[in-house]
Order: sequence, then structure tokens, then C-alpha cells
Amino acid sequence: MSKDTPTPFRERVCIVDPIHPSGVERIAAAHDVIGLDDPRVAETTVLVIRTSPLGPEIFGAMHSLKAIVKHGAGVDNIAIPAATQQGVMVANTPGGNNSTAVAEGAVALMLGLLRRTRDMDALVREGRWDERWGIRLGDLTGARVGLIGFGRIARQVAKICGAGFGCEVLAFDPVVSDAEVRAAGVEPADLTGVLGCDIVSIHVPLTEGTRNLIDTVELGMMKPHALLVNCSRGGIVNEAALAEALRCGQIAGAGIDVFADEPPAADHPLFGLSNCLLSPHVAGVTEAGMKDMALHVAAVIDTVSRGEVPATLLNPEVLP
Repeated sequence: MSKDTPTPFRERVCIVDPIHPSGVERIAAAHDVIGLDDPRVAETTVLVIRTSPLGPEIFGAMHSLKAIVKHGAGVDNIAIPAATQQGVMVANTPGGNNSTAVAEGAVALMLGLLRRTRDMDALVREGRWDERWGIRLGDLTGARVGLIGFGRIARQVAKICGAGFGCEVLAFDPVVSDAEVRAAGVEPADLTGVLGCDIVSIHVPLTEGTRNLIDTVELGMMKPHALLVNCSRGGIVNEAALAEALRCGQIAGAGIDVFADEPPAADHPLFGLSNCLLSPHVAGVTEAGMKDMALHVAAVIDTVSRGEVPATLLNPEVLP
């Protein structure tokens, strides 16, 4: 280490949600790792969070806190304005293998719906083998796939569907230029155009502008044979409206990995629908994805410990 390189500070890191052991090991090699139940929690300097809600009532008593690091991209579970008010940096960890994992999860839901994987499994287990001839399965190859949002994950979905399955891929993202979309081999479209596709996959963060982005009107713009896939955030889709659209045949099916409230209530309206394939917010939870994300978290903590600014800082207004 040169004399110009700042000596890293040994942070006191509180890891709220479980992360991959490789990340914990790397963090613990250079810092003190504690849990929320540790008596030293008030002295936390860096807080690591995944999906647990993180409001000022949790981190407000941590008087030495200087950074919150999100394991993942979406930060709708973090009270960023409150953190900013207290001078606490908030950084996330987008990209890497996790983006690929979520993209593969979205495509897996598409294929699971098209090939009716759950129904096929039941035919075998229940001795209804001959019923297979009366069931129509769908093809992803050649389908028209519409992406709402065109960030890292959506671009991976576009690559898998386009290059892998020969799909025609359209994307709607008002903050990405048409030229950038076309450069990725995807056709830019407005929301109406995307909703007219055979499969609609959602890849935007949850904000006040995207909350209930897909509601009764938008579902009514989809085709009767269309599928809706959401591996982004639950609040983007009005789940009651989606249940009704599935129930009445407005759309053919939906693959849902995320919910407005997690875990969803036992009487959730989607639970009783056979044309809805559900998973418990695990699209990005693969071995490679989790390890990569945890190591990204460790790298951000190391950056903070050197007194440097994380490249993924979300509230730069906290800087002097």
C-alpha cells in the first residue's frame, strides 16, 4: 500500500438479511460483522439489506451509521430520504450474475406457462397420462415478446429470447433512447405496442410512477392468448385486477415472482387460479447470482472503508 492510499477503516457491519457465505467471509476478513440482535448494533457503521423493510425507525438509532448497502438493485424497501436527512449514503449492487439469474427466471416462467409444466407434472403423478393429447402447449420460439423497461435484466431477457428463441423483441422505456434500444437488436415501442405482444415481461423499479402501472386498462389492452411475467416488483401490477383478467380469460396466463406484500396472504386472489404460475421472489436466487451479489456488497463496503464514494451511490446529495 502506497503512502497516498488511505488506510481502510474497520467497519462494524450489520447484515440484516442472509447473504451468500462467500460475501460474509470476505466482509468478515476486513470488518466486524454483527446481527440486529447484537448489543453493539447501535454502533453499526455499515448496514447490509436485501428485502426487509428498512425505515428510519430501524437505522435511526445507529448514530455511527454512514452507509446502507443494498444486496440487489431495487431500493423501494429503503427509506432513502430519511437516510439522506441523516447523512447516510445508500448504494445498491445492480448487474453481474444476478441480472442474468433474474432474466433466466423470467424466461423460465415464460416456458413454464407455455409448456404448462405444472399441469404436465400432475398428469404423470395422478395417472392421467392419456389426457396429454387434449392439452395444447405453446412455443416461445418465434413469439413476440414485449419488455416494459430496458435495463440490465431486460437486455438479458432480450438476448435470451431474441438470439436463443428467435423471438421478435420490443421494449418500452421512456428513459432509454430508441437508438440504444435498436443497438441491442430490439424494436423500440410505446406501452401500447408492448402490451400488444404475445408475452409481456416487466423489468422496471417500483416507484410512485410505476405503482399499478399494469392495471385493469392495461390488462384490457393485452391479447386473450397473451402471458404476463413479473420478476421486478409486486406493486407494479394491480394483483386484484390481474386475478380478474386471468379468471375471465382476458389474458391466458401469468408468471409472478414478486408480490405487493411478501409473503402474500393465504387468501391471495392468484392462489386459486390454475393459469397463474407463482414463485416466492427467487428469480435471482441462483448460486452464482447470490455469490456474485454478495461479493459486490463486500466490494462496496471496502470502498466505503477507504473513504471513497461507491460507484452506485444513489443519494449523492449526502456528499460534502
